[in-house]
Amino acid sequence: MLIATGSLTAEAEIRELIDDKIIAVYNRDEHALISKYAPDVTTFDLAGALQNNGGLAERLEKWFSGYVGHINQEVANVQVSASGAVAFSNFLMRTWGTGVNGEEHDMWYRVTSGYKNIGGQWLITHEHISEPVDLETGKAMFGLKPLN
Repeated sequence: MLIATGSLTAEAEIRELIDDKIIAVYNRDEHALISKYAPDVTTFDLAGALQNNGGLAERLEKWFSGYVGHINQEVANVQVSASGAVAFSNFLMRTWGTGVNGEEHDMWYRVTSGYKNIGGQWLITHEHISEPVDLETGKAMFGLKPLN
């Protein structure tokens, strides 16, 4: 589901950026996806290091190589707040597709992103992706879905 509103407000521009990322992932267009991030972006991903500063291209290449065909995404419960040259968003994201081993992957997770308007373009400067954890087992709860 795309979420662009057609408005030229900062909030609408952020929503359009989120839509553009979904399209870039679907098309496995690493260049288009990276263009949405500031060069010095800090990310907190589901896999890999506790914190990443840079190295986005290598992580995307590794992620894309784990799938065959398109990688599908949709978002729910998108909230965007912007003031001046700074904005943030949070939402639930679903990603699904076929792994290189033929296994189907389908999961919802949480995304919080920080943005700066740099030279008239909104870029992601901070991105945090997380999955709830069952505190009794210590395992991620990958099977959860949005309530609405």
